[in-house]
Amino acid sequence: MISRSIACALSLILAAAGTAAAATPTPEEVADRVLAALGGDAFSVIGVLELAVDEEQTRNDGTTSRNRYTAWVDTANLQNARLQLPGEVVVARGGGEGWSTTKGVLDDRPQTPGMAARTLNQTLFPLLLPYSLRMEGVWVKEVAETTWEGRPAWALLVPFAKGFFMSPVLTTTWRVVVAKDDASVLAVDFLPSVEYQEVQPMGMRYRILKYDEVNGARVPSQILAVGMNLAGQESGATRLTRVTPKIYGPWDPRLFVNPQRLEALEED
Repeated sequence: MISRSIACALSLILAAAGTAAAATPTPEEVADRVLAALGGDAFSVIGVLELAVDEEQTRNDGTTSRNRYTAWVDTANLQNARLQLPGEVVVARGGGEGWSTTKGVLDDRPQTPGMAARTLNQTLFPLLLPYSLRMEGVWVKEVAETTWEGRPAWALLVPFAKGFFMSPVLTTTWRVVVAKDDASVLAVDFLPSVEYQEVQPMGMRYRILKYDEVNGARVPSQILAVGMNLAGQESGATRLTRVTPKIYGPWDPRLFVNPQRLEALEED
């Protein structure tokens, strides 16, 4: 027969174990907390969100360059997206089908749909954080305790489907650092996988510096990207991205659907 003292000790151990287990959220729970802190479902009901993007990059030698483009995304389904790039180039995806035009001429090469999809993913995933965690081909796989600049945090590990990005160096496991107290995103970073570290011995760290409110949802409007060495230290070139978000309107097939398919649908 177990003595009362041993039974009490076992109860305390089991209770402590249960409390510890309950204190560690699942990866989905961490992602849900982050999205809830930014407005919850308010983002998904915006409709079409227009993003005017201005990127300023500073290289290691001090030289700078600037890039401007416009993006449109269907907030209810991030598979519907469009980029208007310099040179009258449009890269878009509607219903999972990628396409591209240059000066209004459709690119009918067989590799174009895949290239368009990967270009959109590579451009929009950092811009739409943390909403892009819900993109197709993105998984929130693991969560672990960590600290970030003295703040208790969760480290959310995020792998991607093969071929998700245009650059294979980016298709590795990213880390999203989330503050425990207010579920704010403190940093998002990645290092290249082992097979690419000799080719590109640098990763990247993103910090969301500012948000703008759109229809009750907080959308990133200023993002700093900094090069990161293999030891995880910030070192190298920087890119400051300023985004002006606004509501474009309801879902518009002319933005996202392949023009040839849209023409056929209109004829029908």
